[in-house]
Amino acid sequence: MVMFTADHGKAKKMVELVSLFSTLAELAGLWVPPVCPEPSFHVALCTQGPSIVQHFNSNEEEEDYDTDYDYDIEDDHEEPIAFSQYPRPEDTPQWDSDKPELKDIKIMGYSMRTIDYRYTVWVGFNPSNFSANLQDVHAGELYMVGSDPNEDHNIYNSSLHGNLVKKFLRFLRR
Repeated sequence: MVMFTADHGKAKKMVELVSLFSTLAELAGLWVPPVCPEPSFHVALCTQGPSIVQHFNSNEEEEDYDTDYDYDIEDDHEEPIAFSQYPRPEDTPQWDSDKPELKDIKIMGYSMRTIDYRYTVWVGFNPSNFSANLQDVHAGELYMVGSDPNEDHNIYNSSLHGNLVKKFLRFLRR
């Protein structure tokens, strides 16, 4: 996931890796497959992310970037969110931490990135049935991107942000 910049260096939208395929296909002048239906098992080729080519070198006021990535974090407010996940074999770094085999994945990190925050929760993971145990929290990360763009100060355990952490964890459990 990356931040898409369209207004004098100010981040306006988030783009997830799923947009890479359709964007590169369009830039190469190739046919861009349609959006994947639910379920998509019967479709030979489809894409989940929209192309962002229309936003390159745009001097106009950016129009709404309509994606399926707008989720209700708060009851009265929609906010763009990008999701990612990262596997780990253990809580502490191992020789194979960056490239664990499926059978060795014991911890899964789930991240939510908004314009203001990046929240990651590290939970127990069962590689046999690909399930995460969101009740088995091993660690967490919370960074305020505006005041800490390099994500140097983890405020996950700060009591000032406890409600935000609870809200994000509730959202992941949906």
